[in-house]
Amino acid sequence: MQMNSQCVSCLLQRGFEEAQLATSDLDLQLRVMTKLVKIMNNALTRGKGVGRIPAYVGTIRDQTVQKMTGCSDPYLILKRESNEAALRLLPRIEGFIETAETQEEQFQRACLAASLGNVIEYGVSGHEIPWNNLDKLVTRAQEEMAIDEHLQLWQLLQNVKSVLFLTDNAGEIIFDRPLLKILTKLGIEVTVAVKGSPVLNDAMLEDASAARLEEFSKVITTGGGAVGVIPRWCSKSFLRLFDEVDLVVAKGMGHWETLPEFSVPKPTAHLLRTKCEPVARSLGVPKGRNIVKILKPHKGRFGPLTAE
Repeated sequence: MQMNSQCVSCLLQRGFEEAQLATSDLDLQLRVMTKLVKIMNNALTRGKGVGRIPAYVGTIRDQTVQKMTGCSDPYLILKRESNEAALRLLPRIEGFIETAETQEEQFQRACLAASLGNVIEYGVSGHEIPWNNLDKLVTRAQEEMAIDEHLQLWQLLQNVKSVLFLTDNAGEIIFDRPLLKILTKLGIEVTVAVKGSPVLNDAMLEDASAARLEEFSKVITTGGGAVGVIPRWCSKSFLRLFDEVDLVVAKGMGHWETLPEFSVPKPTAHLLRTKCEPVARSLGVPKGRNIVKILKPHKGRFGPLTAE
């Protein structure tokens, strides 16, 4: 997905919010924003290819905020608070899923929970996390399902031996637990990938531990900190595993922005919430909808996901 005018506004607004989280020094905040405006101008006037993907520019933005402020993880406190809040909701979400009569119906509800959990993201322009009624929204998630290909995903899972599960945000990964549990019960070897260094409020090893994801899977990192999957910020071992597994499950908008742009020789299941207009338009659905979409093996304009 390539940048448009709304992406520019959101990327800069998010940068300002990150600068505020990273430092209370107003002069430093101004210097950070001055630099971010230059980065944005460069992306718009000279950027091309991968450099025009919002996730790519967002990654450069985050690295700039971190370097200039000396704060390596501006969202650290919010991530921990998100995990704690989501863990308090988990029993009700698990109850909703476990009361389904069949394993297939439980799988559907787990997909709903994982998709809706993608609302736990800070800084998206026009988006607020509905903490006060999030558990109720899970039980009504089907009403806001714009693309529901869980049946196709269920069928695919009957014939795969290995899955790479790409997480998105802290807090959100708590909502992924029921789905990971079902994948494990199917006898699938599941590897969960979190970020190797901070970017936005994306989950890292600390967050995976808080969610106890190791109960259902092996947990690794992508090797770096990038929004979505961008080869230059991934380790060779991660990209090699990506190439070896039978199926990839990708959470969140960042993975939707990036993965379709590259050649992926296997099915990719995208589970997300359309929290912004550009992503919603790219999917052909309204904003504020839940998505379970399968991409068949495809060729992308930027070639295979290989280490640079």
